[in-house]
Amino acid sequence: MMLPKTVWLICKYASPDKYYFGTRHFYFAEEWVKNGHDVTIFTSNASHLTDKLPQFEGGKMIEDIQGVRTVWLKVLKTNKSSSAARVLSWLHFEWKVLFTSKSHFQKPDVIIASSLSIMSIISGYLLSRRYKARFILEIRDIWPLSAIQLGGYSARHPFIWLLGKLERFGYRKADVIVGTMPNLIEHVAEVEPRFKACICIPQGIKSEQLDASEPLLADYIAQTFTPNTFKVVYAGTINPNNPIEVLLKAIAQLPAEDKIEAYILGSGSMLGGYKKKYAFCDRIKFIAPIPKKHVKAFLEHTDLCFDSIDSEIARFGLSRNKWIDYMNAGKPIVCSYSGFQSMINESNCGSFVPFGDVEGLAAEIKSLKEMPESRRREMGIRAQNYLRVNRLFEKLALEYQSIF
Repeated sequence: MMLPKTVWLICKYASPDKYYFGTRHFYFAEEWVKNGHDVTIFTSNASHLTDKLPQFEGGKMIEDIQGVRTVWLKVLKTNKSSSAARVLSWLHFEWKVLFTSKSHFQKPDVIIASSLSIMSIISGYLLSRRYKARFILEIRDIWPLSAIQLGGYSARHPFIWLLGKLERFGYRKADVIVGTMPNLIEHVAEVEPRFKACICIPQGIKSEQLDASEPLLADYIAQTFTPNTFKVVYAGTINPNNPIEVLLKAIAQLPAEDKIEAYILGSGSMLGGYKKKYAFCDRIKFIAPIPKKHVKAFLEHTDLCFDSIDSEIARFGLSRNKWIDYMNAGKPIVCSYSGFQSMINESNCGSFVPFGDVEGLAAEIKSLKEMPESRRREMGIRAQNYLRVNRLFEKLALEYQSIF
């Protein structure tokens, strides 16, 4: 049996369910505490995604959340995902992590630095050397490659070049690299062949979330869903990183008599343009965001879930929380995607169609519609069973702590 360890986890964007939405850091930490470990999370109260994080006097606030010692650091706030202010906020966080007093904390055995921000490599490595602790680098978003592929930045940009050097340094110095992507090791080997170890510990789900579903109001159901149609749903952000137009094109070209509709649940920078461009097609319905607690119930009123990813990064695989939400709702999934395949094929709960193949996607949707409902239900059950066997945080936490 493993001896109890003291674990420090550094992530600027770690958050618990209490304030915004729970991230894997807190779910893992809660399990590690149950398993006897002492866990401290260093996070910030500044995120471009929400203003619901705690506000307090002074430079930090320490809070116990489900047994996890949580050190909230007050850092520079920014409202934009891409700006100089966001980079300054990253640097401010690393400064605060390094120089906030830790004299009343037990000396760590393990330090985990989790991206994003990739700059936590700095504080994670320096603190691991100071305390002679094991250094684990967790990669949830591949930077600077994401900025190059999705943000359009040049690899020769001085800041991107600097981040590339930092990434390589982190891969070389980490005792273990943990990735949420199933094929991250290919990327790591390309960047820094001298890495020590790289494993995949993917995104997961809490056991209590498997059966949790708050129903929708009857009036909402009646006003939102068209009866006696085959409903394809996309639930998530509508922006360039989630290129859903391939679905909109597929639905628009399918004959109206097929009674196949698309339900786009969410908001984002491209919503207005899509609404205007596809106003001619009444079988494409844009639905305003709803509270996360109702999303599972919304999905349960549809027939097929959709996702789409177009990025070179996809060749290293994905571990999408969206796929977990879809699978938890017990629905088959069709994904417009040409990258490294996982989850959907492993659970046999859906299919991948090469990205951008509108005709292929339309044909696959029609094929799934014509499939007996009992077979689609079986696909959904397989999806849920896959989560129970492979993706519970209780199980993943044991795998993670085995590298402590």
